[in-house]
Amino acid sequence: MSALRNVAIVGFAQLPVVGRDAHRMSTEMLYPVVREALKQVGVERDAIDYQVSASADYMDGRPFGFVAALDVMGSWPPRQDLHLEMDGSFATYYAWLRMQTGEVDTAIVCGHGKTSEGEPERVLNLQLDPYYQAPLGLTPTATAALQASAKLNMGGITLLPAVGLVYAHVAQTSASESGAEGFDLNVNPNSANSLRPFAAITAAKSFTTGDGTVLTPEADISYSYETLGTTPPSTVSAGGGTFIVNGLLPQRNNLTIGGGITAQLTDVLALEAAYHITPPTGNTLPQTLSLALDYRF
Repeated sequence: MSALRNVAIVGFAQLPVVGRDAHRMSTEMLYPVVREALKQVGVERDAIDYQVSASADYMDGRPFGFVAALDVMGSWPPRQDLHLEMDGSFATYYAWLRMQTGEVDTAIVCGHGKTSEGEPERVLNLQLDPYYQAPLGLTPTATAALQASAKLNMGGITLLPAVGLVYAHVAQTSASESGAEGFDLNVNPNSANSLRPFAAITAAKSFTTGDGTVLTPEADISYSYETLGTTPPSTVSAGGGTFIVNGLLPQRNNLTIGGGITAQLTDVLALEAAYHITPPTGNTLPQTLSLALDYRF
């Protein structure tokens, strides 16, 4: 097998990334970028053998929207061209691959798109979920979340990362208690909100014993941070007077470490044990010990 050809990127240009550009189409945005890249190399379009573009017609909101980019990239005199419904890095790989065949010596690669033409969450939902099926709601955000929590395998150890938000709303109803005359106790209703972004990772490895039992020990660590304020104060009335009880201060930083083991005895029966601890905050040391029997019908 012959040696691979050396390939270099000799010119690069990019527009600033902005949230919205209301006055230009994607092809109008692409033109100055192409001209700047050619200027850096000191050549004109006729010196380029091959052109590759990467874009998503869904984002342009029209079929075969990539055809308009051919004129911007310089389709005359005629040159070999290719369009990919992928990102610019994949298009760069295609250009490199074509150069390895020896059929071309120079190439121009353009990745372009304008997401502000529509609403990406709705547009890409159509791309990911065929329109003739019931909508699944698989948006780019949901897809990214699935990717972030995908299992990784490293040397037989399975790593499971996870990121997300935990929101809780706690409501306290009013309370009253009858006492001696003139000393009835009344507490007004109250509520509190909690919003904690978190990141966690779990490492596990499975072993099979001689009798067929699958043992899976695992270790995990997670961190979360409370972003909202303190619990609102409560108003208490007693003995004809009113006073304020301040709310509790939330534990801002929360680090939890622990581990466990699962014994898969049969296809339907498993035993699980786990222990977790949160380093002390103030006068508390939260610890959790759990035992479970899992039977699948």
